[in-house]
Amino acid sequence: KSIFDFDFGVININFAYIKLIIHIILRYMKISDRIYSVGVNDNEKVLFEGLWPLPYGVSYNSYIVSDEKIALIDTVEAGFEEEYLANIKEVINGRKLDYLVVNHMEPDHASLITYMLAEYPDMKVVANAKTLPMLKGYHNVGEDRVLVVSEGQEISLGQTTLRFHMTPMVHWPETMVTYLVEEATLFSADAFGTFGTVGDIIVDDENTFEEYKDEMIRYYSNIVGKYGGPVQ
Repeated sequence: KSIFDFDFGVININFAYIKLIIHIILRYMKISDRIYSVGVNDNEKVLFEGLWPLPYGVSYNSYIVSDEKIALIDTVEAGFEEEYLANIKEVINGRKLDYLVVNHMEPDHASLITYMLAEYPDMKVVANAKTLPMLKGYHNVGEDRVLVVSEGQEISLGQTTLRFHMTPMVHWPETMVTYLVEEATLFSADAFGTFGTVGDIIVDDENTFEEYKDEMIRYYSNIVGKYGGPVQ
């Protein structure tokens, strides 16, 4: 079926088909009724941090938790602004972002903080105390824009709760993870990372581990390594 119906030289847009395509895309982005993946794949980068080869590319992972309030977990690498913002807008459908949770300040997680704050000027940044000087230095974000959280602290989004746990040196000193209590879901920053892009369907299946195993081991041993205590 074509997106367009041709009728005597007049193009009539098949809105029902477009709606079906959007439904399929959202199904791939949807992890649960509350959680959506809005990250991007990078198939152009050949070295991670200028050192480690990327034969299968790399993904920059970011998530929406949608409730009475909406939280964005991390951002993505610079250069993907339009694709990233389109992913977000597709999920939130005209609503505003209330929080930007910064788990980790490395550029593949945090490059678009300034960009997103310009798009959503009322959005509050959620970060820990060690992140404050980095936010100021890299993005000129003052403390008045930041909700500072500490170990075990929680914020409510309405029916769901985000809880924060500090994981310093996994693998920068300011790193933390975010736990969505009601869905027992951990947004783990670099702790369980891997090289490689993400396929069309974001949720694991029985083949996922074997598909990514070698790249997971290579990532963990080189990036997390001796700082992996909190991961274990």
